[in-house]
Amino acid sequence: MTDLAAFHHVALTVSDLDASAAWYSTVLGFDEQFREDGVERKACVMRFRDGAYSVGLVQHAGHDGTTFTPFRTGIDHLAFSVASRDDLDAWAERLTAAGVTHSGVIDIPPGAILNLEDPDGIALALFWGRP
Repeated sequence: MTDLAAFHHVALTVSDLDASAAWYSTVLGFDEQFREDGVERKACVMRFRDGAYSVGLVQHAGHDGTTFTPFRTGIDHLAFSVASRDDLDAWAERLTAAGVTHSGVIDIPPGAILNLEDPDGIALALFWGRP
């Protein structure tokens, strides 16, 4: 058996597929690849602009209306990498200009992190690691 090589995608449950797809495109710069439109489940697959990896957004017909909380078993947060500390600062400015509430850049021993939430309150982070 071979070792796992990388992460391919993550799928996030959202309450409004169209609104979330627009947010991930406008705010984070993802490109929409394709949609699935079923009765029980609708999905939108998005990728980084360079074509690597993807985020799937899924709206389930039986969504119970609750919002995300990192205190439930499952995902705590999803972190995206940036290339430099300057890039992280630029993202903070971009998020502020887009009206997205965020933590500001926080320096931590392995680098720096910027925390934010998507429209459903899903915890996201942008991370720069020290060389």
